[in-house]
Formats: sequence, structure tokens, C-alpha cells
Amino acid sequence: MERFDLSVANVTGALPEGAIKERGISLAIGFFDGVHLGHQEVVRQAVALAREQGLVPAVMTFDPHPRVVLGHGSQYQTVLTPLTDKLSLLSELGVEAAYIIRFDRSFSEVTAEQFVKTLINPLNVKATTIGFDFAFGHRGEGNAETLRLHGTGDAQVQVVPPVFLEGNKVSSTRIRDRLAEGASREATELLGRPYVIKGEVVHGDARGRLLGFPTANLSPEQSYVIPRSGVYAIHIDVLSNSGVSEGRYNGVLNVGYRPTFDAPGGALKLEAHLFDFAGDLYGRQLALTFHTFLRAEKKFESIDQLVAQISSDSGRAREIFSVIVQD
Repeated sequence: MERFDLSVANVTGALPEGAIKERGISLAIGFFDGVHLGHQEVVRQAVALAREQGLVPAVMTFDPHPRVVLGHGSQYQTVLTPLTDKLSLLSELGVEAAYIIRFDRSFSEVTAEQFVKTLINPLNVKATTIGFDFAFGHRGEGNAETLRLHGTGDAQVQVVPPVFLEGNKVSSTRIRDRLAEGASREATELLGRPYVIKGEVVHGDARGRLLGFPTANLSPEQSYVIPRSGVYAIHIDVLSNSGVSEGRYNGVLNVGYRPTFDAPGGALKLEAHLFDFAGDLYGRQLALTFHTFLRAEKKFESIDQLVAQISSDSGRAREIFSVIVQD
């Protein structure tokens, strides 16, 4: 395995690598961007096999996205779940170890047979679980039959069929499309949880405070997929250094270019107004949880019109969250 950049993330912190190999592994393989409902089913089946057979539930994933390296789409420069978020979500599903392969041009030339014999088999994999459309190896030539043909004789291979929601297949592409439309609730249904972006609060121009609506300007910590420009009702978690929420607030978020103040061609900004919060957030980490798309971004003819609209947006968001509490 010296020719591959392979690292192991012990996501529970409980098992040394030697113990993982000794027990044997039930391995789910995939990129798992979003860890959506379809991915969750793949992982759950791998975890269930591990529990049945006394194996370590594990995943093998890749970083960065293979399509970025292969030049098959600039949109994949951004992801739904950066690696740290992905590992956290996989841990919640019961995964105890993750094998992370650095995907580069050299790795893209590895044949499917080499992939199985040089990467999978030495890990003492007793069961492999993949999604119905997972392909691996040079030019995507590997599939379930390749795993059965070149894997160790006693290793199981199971293929998980697609998951459908309202008659359509759940996929990372479909989630990206919904976010690009501002359809945050539909994205939530496909993900099985709300969409979240994390980042650090940085200094802005303090204009929100002058308008009576102070905002936290978020600089995303990773290359997240950014939803459609506009205003959203959101939840905001103020995170500790270890990533644990120290407080959750409701609020509104503007995603966009501030056309009322800034000239066209400026940088995209994420500006969150936290309801009922007083304090200094500069340098703190926040997690923004998208709930409801309220409206598209627009240019206002006066500051008074903008302030009135922000007040209206905030009132609408408060109403949305008050209904949730009552339910």
C-alpha cells in the first residue's frame, strides 16, 4: 500500500488500527457527498453486517472529489459535506473507522483489480457494501463482480439499490439542484436532516448594526455548496473549540452580493442576524442550519425600504419558528 496515500480516521477513538484489522472489517465504499438517505442506507447495511458478524463497521472514501481531479465538472470544487463533516455524520451512523484515500491523477490510473488486491484485501475485509451505481478503478471499470472476483474467498459483497423519495432517486446531484433553487426544505428531505454550513465570524463593515440589525459575517471553513442567493430563516449554533453547540438561536441569513450597497461583481457574503442575541462573535465558529427560503435578494431604492424589508423577513422567520415550537 506504499504507493497510495491512504490514511485511517478512527472516528470513535476506541480502536487501534491493529485491532481493527484483527477483528475484520465490514466496509462501505463510496464518496458519500452529503451522506444523504441513499448513502445512509449503504452505511446502515454495512454496519448491520458488522454487528451480525462481530466485525468493525468501516467506510472507505476519497478526498478530494474524483470528478475534480479528472476535470469532469467545476461544480464539484464545492461539496455538500466536507471531509470533517462527513466523518462526523458517518460516526453517528455507527461507523468506527474510515479509510481515506487521497484521490489524485496517479490513483486515477489504478486498475479495478489493483484496487481490490492492493487496497481492500490487505485490510482483512470480510464484507463489502456498495451503492448500486458505485464504480471504481481506472475509467470506472470496477463493480460488484470485480469485488467478488478479486476479493478474498470468504468476503461477502452486497449491493444496495437506490432510495426513492416521491418517485425520484435520491442523489447528491438532486440535492445540489434543490439548493441552487433555494428549495432548502426539499434538500432537507433528501438529506434526512437540514443542510448546514460552518465557518468563522469575520469583520464586515458593521452596516447591519447601524441599520438596527447586527449581523455575523460568516467565512465558510470549507468549500461548501452555497445555496441560492436570497434570504433564509435559519438556526444558528455558536460552537465551542471542539465543535459542540454552546447555544442555538433563530435568525435570518442573507446569502448574496448586497446589491443595495455593493457594485456588481463583488464577493458573495453570508450575513446572519441572530434573534435575541447580545455579544461579540468575532472569531467564533458558527453552524448555520438552513430552514426556509424566504425571498430572493433584491436591490432597494432606499435604506428605509431595506430596513422595512429586513424587519418583515425577521417577523416572518419568527412566525415560522413559533409554529415549530407549538407543534
